[in-house]
Amino acid sequence: MNTELTSSSTLRTSVAAPALAILGSARSEGNTARALQRLFESLPCEVVDLNQVRIAPFSYSQQYSDDDFIGIIEQMVEAPLIVFATPVYWYSYSAPMKQFIDRFTDLLYSRKDLGRRLRGRKVAFLTTGYAPRPNEVIQAAFGSFCDYLGLEQVGMVYAQEGTVFYDEVPVEAVRECCKALANDS
Repeated sequence: MNTELTSSSTLRTSVAAPALAILGSARSEGNTARALQRLFESLPCEVVDLNQVRIAPFSYSQQYSDDDFIGIIEQMVEAPLIVFATPVYWYSYSAPMKQFIDRFTDLLYSRKDLGRRLRGRKVAFLTTGYAPRPNEVIQAAFGSFCDYLGLEQVGMVYAQEGTVFYDEVPVEAVRECCKALANDS
C-alpha cells in the first residue's frame, strides 16, 4: 500500500506533514488505521498512535508524571490539519480516544495558554464501525467538542469495516484541505 503515513514514536514540537492524525484505536493496525491510510492515500500525514504514548487519566489535581499529553498538544498546535481517528465503541469514542479527549480539560484550567493556541485549527473526524451508517451520537459529541474549543471542522468521515467511505464529500474535503496546506508550506 502506497501511503505517506508516518508514525510518531517520539514527540516533538513541530510537525513536518500538513496533517497530524491522532489514532485512538485499541488496535494499532486495525480497521481505523486502514481507513486512515485510505483517507490520506499518498498525502503526507503524521500519526500519533495513542497506544504508543502515555496519556494519564484526567486528574483534578492536574499532576501527571511521565505523561505525553502536553507534547501531543504542542504538536497539534503546530499542525495545519488535525485528524481524530477512532472506532465507534458503544456509540462513543474508543477508550484511548476518550481518555485523550478528557485531558483537554487541562487546557481549560492549568494550560489555558496552550488551549487558546488551538482555536481556529482545522480538524477532521474519522470514525469506523460495523454499522452501515455513521453514528450520530459520536458525531454530535465531536461537533460539540470542536465548537467549545473553537476548532474549525473540515469533515466527518465514516468507514464501515472493509467497505468504501460512507460519503465521499467529507473525504474529498479532508483531502483537498491537506493538499492545499501541503502547497502552502
